Amino acid sequence: MMEIRDAIASSDWPRASALLDQHQQALDQALDGVDLATTERAPWMDLLLAQRELLEEMRVARDAASAALAQLAQDHRGARGWLRELA
Repeated sequence: MMEIRDAIASSDWPRASALLDQHQQALDQALDGVDLATTERAPWMDLLLAQRELLEEMRVARDAASAALAQLAQDHRGARGWLRELA
């Protein structure tokens, strides 16, 4: 999971998404062999919660990156307008 957090921190969205997909596939495979009627669910719920937390971290980071890009574009337009006025 640290690899996923590292990818999120570096804004490497394709890598973060791929790692989350791999994690989901591993969970699916692990759960295929488990009888949930007789197995302790707490460890599986912990894994599910951890995965949801990672998804939320990625969403928040993507939203922040998107907002930063929008602000940068707005600042760029403002600077270009200001330069036109000076010319």
